[in-house]
Amino acid sequence: MQVSAYLKILRLPNLAIILFTQGLYRFCIVEPFYGFGASSPALSYFEFGLLMFSTILIAGGGYIINDIFDVQPDKINKPEKAIAGKIIGIKKLKIYYWAISLTGIITGVWLSWHIGQVQLGLIFPIVSIMLWYYSSRYQKTVLSGNLLISLMSGLVVLIVWLFEVFALIHDPVKYVDVMPQLKIVGWITLGYALFAFLLSLIREILKDIEDREGDQRQGYKTLVIRYGLRVAKRFTLVLQMITIVLLAIAQYVLYVHDLTLVFWYLLIAVQMLMVYFIIQTATAQSKDEFHFLSNAAKLIMVAGILSMQLFYISV
Repeated sequence: MQVSAYLKILRLPNLAIILFTQGLYRFCIVEPFYGFGASSPALSYFEFGLLMFSTILIAGGGYIINDIFDVQPDKINKPEKAIAGKIIGIKKLKIYYWAISLTGIITGVWLSWHIGQVQLGLIFPIVSIMLWYYSSRYQKTVLSGNLLISLMSGLVVLIVWLFEVFALIHDPVKYVDVMPQLKIVGWITLGYALFAFLLSLIREILKDIEDREGDQRQGYKTLVIRYGLRVAKRFTLVLQMITIVLLAIAQYVLYVHDLTLVFWYLLIAVQMLMVYFIIQTATAQSKDEFHFLSNAAKLIMVAGILSMQLFYISV
């Protein structure tokens, strides 16, 4: 029972999405575009694997520490799903957190040193510290925690790009070969990172609305508690509209550059879901409805990520 609880608290489906995202980005975006320059990514498969390993360990540590700090609210918001303090003791969870997080940090720092870019190693302890502060302080305030987690979601793609670019610095021949493609890949990376940021921000606000009863009893000052349900919903709807507009701009650029397969996929599989998402958000009132919407946000994010494989086909 405890073994499954130790795995469950890591949010394995969420970690799988992180791995899936980074894998698709590497094999469907970076490699095909680098192929135009008859080159290959600067990070070897081993180095890329270490980066993925470090990422999911630090993310997993973030989930553990979040559950440790959320023991009391979770007793009200989701008593049937609570693990911290119920199935696994807090002391054991803290040891588990440090073991997971430190392994992720050490792996990331070593990888940074290995590719000759030690400064990149600062990312891993900084992210881990930020996740700690999110759980202990920022998630209790208006938007601060939401923005922090959303930035972490965008970083899932950006960190692969950062390591790839900095690794190229130590291989000037390869850097010259792929230089024409770097700008294109950079814009695509920014697009996916922004998409992940916006969907995560929307989802975090919806989760706060869903959990407002328990959060309010613990003295949290989230957006919905501070300004009410109407304001929180309107803000969410604005973010959803911004996402649709930015997607439309991206689709136009893709269409102009003859990437019509990606264009049509985004229109049918993502934009139509976004329209439904907005309609359901506008009418939602109950805890169950907002729970459904938070899951819908995750589904739309995965649908957007899946579009990466169409670049592989199109280029």
